[in-house]
Amino acid sequence: MIPAGGRRSKIRPPRKSLISSSTSSEDPITDPADDFAKNWSILQNAITQIQSKNVSSLSYEQLYRKAYVLVLRKFGGQLYDNVADTVKQHLLEQRSRLASLRSSPEQFMRLLTQEWDEHLQSMKFISDVLMYLNRVYVKEHKKLLIYDLGIQLFKEYVVSYNDNEIGSRMIHIVLDEISKSRTGIVVTSSMYITKIINMMESLTESNLSSEIQYGDNYYQTVFEPLLLQNSNDFFSNLSKDFIAFNSGSKYLHATFQFINEEEKRIKFLLPQTTHAKLTALMDSVFIKDKIDKVIQSQQEGLDYWLQPVMANITRDSGFQDSNHRTELKILYQLIGRIDDEYQLLRLRLKEAIVAQGSSIPDIIRSTVEVAGPEKKGGSSSQTTFAIKWVDAVLQYRSSMLEIWQESFDQNLVVEQTLTYAMRDFINGTKGKNSATSINAPDLLSIYMDYHIKQLSKGSTGKELSTQSGDQTEILMNKSVQLLRFIKDKDAFEAYYANHFAKRFLNAKGSTIGASKSGDIEEMLLSKLCEELGSSSLDKVIKMNKDIKISRDTTRDWKNHLSKVEQSSSLIELDLKICNVSVWPNSLTKDYKSSKPDGEEFAFKWPRQLRETIREFEEFWLSGKKNDNKSLYWSPKFGSIDLKITYPSKTYEINLSVYSAIIMLLFAPGSSLDGEPNSAFEETKEYSYRDIVELTGIPSLELKRHLQSIAVAPKSRLLIKIPMSKDIKEDDVFRLNDKFKSPTVKVKVPTVSLASSTASGKNKKSKEQEETDAVNANISEGRRIEINAAIVRILKSRRTVKHNELIEGLVKQLSNRFQPSVVSIKQQIEDLIDKEYLERDANDRNVYHYIA
Repeated sequence: MIPAGGRRSKIRPPRKSLISSSTSSEDPITDPADDFAKNWSILQNAITQIQSKNVSSLSYEQLYRKAYVLVLRKFGGQLYDNVADTVKQHLLEQRSRLASLRSSPEQFMRLLTQEWDEHLQSMKFISDVLMYLNRVYVKEHKKLLIYDLGIQLFKEYVVSYNDNEIGSRMIHIVLDEISKSRTGIVVTSSMYITKIINMMESLTESNLSSEIQYGDNYYQTVFEPLLLQNSNDFFSNLSKDFIAFNSGSKYLHATFQFINEEEKRIKFLLPQTTHAKLTALMDSVFIKDKIDKVIQSQQEGLDYWLQPVMANITRDSGFQDSNHRTELKILYQLIGRIDDEYQLLRLRLKEAIVAQGSSIPDIIRSTVEVAGPEKKGGSSSQTTFAIKWVDAVLQYRSSMLEIWQESFDQNLVVEQTLTYAMRDFINGTKGKNSATSINAPDLLSIYMDYHIKQLSKGSTGKELSTQSGDQTEILMNKSVQLLRFIKDKDAFEAYYANHFAKRFLNAKGSTIGASKSGDIEEMLLSKLCEELGSSSLDKVIKMNKDIKISRDTTRDWKNHLSKVEQSSSLIELDLKICNVSVWPNSLTKDYKSSKPDGEEFAFKWPRQLRETIREFEEFWLSGKKNDNKSLYWSPKFGSIDLKITYPSKTYEINLSVYSAIIMLLFAPGSSLDGEPNSAFEETKEYSYRDIVELTGIPSLELKRHLQSIAVAPKSRLLIKIPMSKDIKEDDVFRLNDKFKSPTVKVKVPTVSLASSTASGKNKKSKEQEETDAVNANISEGRRIEINAAIVRILKSRRTVKHNELIEGLVKQLSNRFQPSVVSIKQQIEDLIDKEYLERDANDRNVYHYIA
């Protein structure tokens, strides 16, 4: 009996009678051919019975001995060939039966896999019977083992026979079933598909006359190419259907869902060797070939998915627009399948962010223009624009960081792209929807200046309140966040220094250095020094030192007044003492024009102030630290408090120095000594020419301040005759006896210089002049820094090529500003003229340092 299953019985040695009979061939009477035919007949019948699944009557030991004898008598080759022919004939019969079937695809696959399983079982039994044939003949002649021979015969006479008839039908059915599964149809034949694919993998490439079996198999050489081609066609058609949605969002969702389902299908049905090929094909068709078109689509592309970010910065903080972070996350995951570095995503994301960011200024300008040039609280349109722009940019950054966290898996490379994109639009790099360029350093300085002033007003007592302290911390954090995006750090330092100086010079008294705003200024200055370095803010630090000196000098001056006998006739001063070499030139350039004696210069200080000025100069010169310091008095900054009694009531009026000097002409004996007298006991009138002659105030400044106190409706301290908006030389002025104010304390704002002249469009405003002066200072500073950097590089290398010098300069200066090639070339020529360096005699692109 042949045992069922895979357990092999122990082979017993042949009986002596069989061994002796093996020598019978030496007997000339016995015919070897008859002996082979007799034994083969028994073996052939056994093979037929095995293939018919009728093995109960067979004796494994007898059959093994028959095969053993034939091999021993040198009939191994004939036996091998006969076995192959017998198996082949059986397989041809089974192939014909399968080919004639007109059953359903699933039934065909069931019968085919059943035939395959039965064939393998039969070949296992046959291989056991012919074990000695395998060990001796097959090994010596390098043939296929009987079991492997059966597999090869199945491939040639069942699957591939008759021009691959069964194989083609099998492949077509499997591909069709996979396609149905891809379209969403429930397929119940998955088990048969898996078995057939396993069968195809077993059908290796080999040669019946050799023991060699090649690595490739039927699955790899026949089925897989057809699968990939079929899949490519299916993917291409399906992706076109998705594109036809004309919606980037729908394409992403449909593609993402299909890819996930396909990956599960691939892992379940197909071997590991196909996973990478099919996945790469799928990614290429759905993502690599289509995703850029989807991103740039006008219908729900990247611009659409980022649109809520822009929508949110133009609405109230409580408004929450719908977002598309799910689509952005899918986009990130899909691109990650084809590119680990996300180059396409970073490129398109940068373009979109630059375009959106560049449109922010126009959006802000439109809101500022609608609201009007003057905002509530006295902020100009420029200040309002700066505040809204900085807040919008920081809110935009916050929204993009949320997207980065939720949709982009906090990928550091993508975050770097967000940073570079924001840096580009903040610093004026134009995108595809370019907006008017802006001056980010100036806007940030204006933003900080406004909030510092507001915090200074809101802080009371010697220490900041808890709320004010929190607001200061918020201001510092916001300012530093935006500052890190600004390339021209030197420009910000110049604008900040200018605003810092104006805050002190325009503040009432020297309180900027004291408790109210001093703490705020100190905290911000300390934070900026941490970010930029104390050497970068050296001038601001020195100005801050002057502020502290001013505060101490004011205190000493007041102590001095308490000891002076005629102090009652002196006026109380809050001093602002500035070292002109440190403070911005735009604010101190004409400081000598206001010498108090009025002999050398046109401007004349009023007599009410001259005695106080002389007394302070004596006090100043008496100080040991002030021996070599010249003192000049400037009416351009600061303010004066006047007490004027009108018929309605007495008002405490705060005016600029020029406006106060004009008012002193109309109330000469009542305004500065603290005891208000009626300004109307002696009504006076002065023409414009009279005021020019009596005060010596420059024409443009005089018109500006007359318009502030005689034309502005809320602060009309004087009456202008005739009434008009423009100040003319033949105008006459007198006190306004009908002036009223709801509060006793009145602050008179000074109008801008441009609005105080009829030809304001043709003349620069004071603010524009200051800006031009700051820009000139920035340009000069950059020229000096470029020269210094060139000398440093030449001094260290002695000889350097032009391109290497440019590269070294950009590297050294990039953390301060972006030097232009033109400015670098100009400074190189300048240093050549000054004989710091020279060109090589043979190569003009080489420079030598001249020691």
